[in-house]
Amino acid sequence: AGPPRPAGRNHSGPAVSIVLVTYNRLRMLHPCLSSVLSNTGDVDYELIVWDNASTDGTAQYLDRLASEHAHLRVVHSPRNVGLNGVAHGMRLARGSYLVEMDDDVLEVPPGWLSQMVHAFDRVPRAGYLAANVVQDDLTNGAKPSADAYKTVDYGDGVVIEHGPAGDWCTMTSRAVMRRLGGFQEMPGRIFFGEDADNATRCRRHLYRVGIVRDVVVYHATGMAKNIEFGYGELCHAKYQEDEKVHHLGVGPPEQVAHPPARQSGEAPQDPEPTT
Repeated sequence: AGPPRPAGRNHSGPAVSIVLVTYNRLRMLHPCLSSVLSNTGDVDYELIVWDNASTDGTAQYLDRLASEHAHLRVVHSPRNVGLNGVAHGMRLARGSYLVEMDDDVLEVPPGWLSQMVHAFDRVPRAGYLAANVVQDDLTNGAKPSADAYKTVDYGDGVVIEHGPAGDWCTMTSRAVMRRLGGFQEMPGRIFFGEDADNATRCRRHLYRVGIVRDVVVYHATGMAKNIEFGYGELCHAKYQEDEKVHHLGVGPPEQVAHPPARQSGEAPQDPEPTT
C-alpha cells in the first residue's frame, strides 16, 4: 500500500520535508543521518541537508549518501550562513509538514515521523511540536525542567507537554508557516533564536506549542557531549554567540525579516479558530 500520506489532502509532493543544517560536525552528522534514514520508512518524506561550507569531509559524505538515497537532497552552500540555512532549506521543501532537525540528534526511534504527523493532526491548532528528548548525565537535550510544562492527553495515543519547544526535531506545517510569514532570517548572523521566534509567533496566532511526549530522540546538545565528539571548541563559540544575542537582544519577532513562505503545493488547511 506504500507509506501513508496526509488524509484527504491533494498534495503532489512528499508528505513531510525534513530540513537539517550542518557545519563541520561529521562525527555527529553520520549517526544522525544513519538513524533517520534507517527509521523513517513509514512516511513519504524528503530530507534536505544544507551544508554550510563544511571543510571536514561532510560534503563528500553527503554526496555519497545522496547517490544511495533518492529522497535525500544535499545543498552545498558556498559560505556559512548559519541558522539562516533553515529558511533557505525550507524554501526548497515540497512537503505539507515541515520538520527542523539538528545535526546532533544522534538517534530517532522507528516510526518517529508517522507518530509526529499523527500528533500534529490530532492536536487542535497544532503549531510547533517537538519530539521529546533523552536526558542523562551528559545532556538535558535542551529541554527545560518538568515544571515548565503542562501535560494534556488528546487521546488516540497523543500526549503533549505544552511549554517550551526548541528546534532539535520539531514539526510545523506549510499552512502554519504561511500564516506566520515564513521562517526567521538574520543575514550576517550564524546563531540566533529562530526556534524561540517560531514558538512566539505560533502562540501569538493561537497555535499550540509543546513536546510530543512519547516520541523520544537523543539530542546530544551541550558542552559535555560536544567534547566527547571532539567539538568542544565549536560548541564554545556557539555558546559565546548565544550569550551575545542574549545580552544585545535581536528585537521583537515582528522586527525580524520573515520571507514569504513558498506557495506551491497544497498545505494542510489552517485549523478552525478556538473559542
